[in-house]
Amino acid sequence: MKFGKRISLFFVIPMGMYALGFYSHMKLQEEFYPGKFSQIEREEKNAAASDAPQIIPTALGEEQVINADTQYIIEEVDLKKDTSVETKWKVPDKYIGMNRQQFIKEMELYQQSPSLKDQELGFVSAEVVTFSKERVVVRKSYIFKELCTSFYLVNEKNYVVVYCDDLKTVYMNTNIALDSLPDTLKQEIIQNKYIATEEELYNFLESYSS
Repeated sequence: MKFGKRISLFFVIPMGMYALGFYSHMKLQEEFYPGKFSQIEREEKNAAASDAPQIIPTALGEEQVINADTQYIIEEVDLKKDTSVETKWKVPDKYIGMNRQQFIKEMELYQQSPSLKDQELGFVSAEVVTFSKERVVVRKSYIFKELCTSFYLVNEKNYVVVYCDDLKTVYMNTNIALDSLPDTLKQEIIQNKYIATEEELYNFLESYSS
C-alpha cells in the first residue's frame, strides 16, 4: 500500500509543478505583451468571418424607369358590367426611359385626347395602377357602346358627332369642325346626314379628321 502511494506522489507532484510553471509563463506573457491574446482571438474571428459569403447591399433610392423589358399591362374595365380584362403588350418605344411622374403625365394627356379607336369603344378614363421598372399596369375604363349597323352625322356645338341609327346613342365624338367641311356636306350634317354602313363612316372620318 505504501509503495502504491509513493508511485502516485511520484506522478502527481511533477504534473502539478508543470501546470504551475505553465500558468506562471502565461501570466508573464500577458504582463509583458498586453493584448496579445485578445488580438489573436480577433484575428481568428476575422479569418472565420472572411470565409462566410458576403452580402452586398443594393443601392437605395434607385430611380424606377420603364425599359424594354418592363411588363406593360393594359387592364380594360367595362363600367356597365363591372368586369375587367388584362392584356400584356410590348412597351411602346415612346414610354421607354420615363419615370413615374413622366408616365402619369403622359396618361393624363392621353385621357384628354384618346385614340380614335378608344373613342369608338366608349373610352372614359386612364389610370396608372402600378409602376416599377419590372411592371407597369394602366387601367382603361370604358362604357362600351352597343353595336350599330347604320349611323347619323349630327351637328353639336359646331362639331360632328356620330349617333347610332336610333339617334339617341352617341357612337363617337369627333374633332371635325362643321365649318371645315364643304358647304353641301355641312348642310347635310345640319339636317342629320344618314350613313348606311360602317365602311362609309370610316371613309368620312379618314377624309376629314385632322
